[in-house]
Amino acid sequence: MTASHKSLKRKREITAGQDIGAVLGLFGGYVGKPLREDLSKHTITEEKLKQHLLRKFIGGSSLAAKILFDDTGVETNPLSPENVLVFMTGPVAATKVPLSGRYQVASKSPLTGLIGESDSGGSWGPELKKAGYDGILITGQAREPVYLWVCNGHAELKSAEHLWGVDTYEIDRLIQDETDRKAVTACIGPAGERLARIASIMNDGKHGRAAARCGLGAVMGAKRLKAIAVRGTGTVEVAHSEELNASVRTLASSIVEKVKNMHDYGTSSGMATIEYLGDLPIRNWL
Repeated sequence: MTASHKSLKRKREITAGQDIGAVLGLFGGYVGKPLREDLSKHTITEEKLKQHLLRKFIGGSSLAAKILFDDTGVETNPLSPENVLVFMTGPVAATKVPLSGRYQVASKSPLTGLIGESDSGGSWGPELKKAGYDGILITGQAREPVYLWVCNGHAELKSAEHLWGVDTYEIDRLIQDETDRKAVTACIGPAGERLARIASIMNDGKHGRAAARCGLGAVMGAKRLKAIAVRGTGTVEVAHSEELNASVRTLASSIVEKVKNMHDYGTSSGMATIEYLGDLPIRNWL
């Protein structure tokens, strides 16, 4: 099966409001548009982000939560075609800001039935932004396994039948052979395909970055979406580039010093601090 689709169509706006692109230059860190993909209909459309949405819901997680709130309800089954899976970036992704190479994923969680949010580092988020999109909104369910290929303002669905069952470490290389040698992939493995409610979404191949919270890999598996591969060569304009550059120069050395333990020991280096702040999920968050 070859999963084809119609050409990108500029369709509807996410919300009403006045464009700020003319004021901030490509929305001051935002590209100004996400993709919406309906796997049941095999359609991909571009949507426009508007001023009051961006001002009220800054960043990937809050913007994704707003979209999830608008598009789902208490009756939405997390593993149903009606659930929306939102991949989103914030305004500093793909800029010079240190530690900004992250993206967020939100959906109704199959683990809790409530809002699920996770995030991951690596190069997938910045690559999506450089490809011309702030995020990707996924609904529906493909008839057979597919993956989404996004490259510099173009998006298409491709068959993933030959990739179903393949481990996440191998996906990057296989999809690069079919698309672009510099493509970066976010994908699921056998756990997500089998709808394991703790399945994660992995990106950057053998580097193994993970959006691991809330079982969102199972949502991806329920939609029969094996992977999203992205490649971008564009740039992201910011509102005040000179001021941003000066701020980055001031903060860079301090940030390098403060994240040394994270670099050397990973997430475990912050466990004591996270527990002290009450952000460690032990004792049912008590």
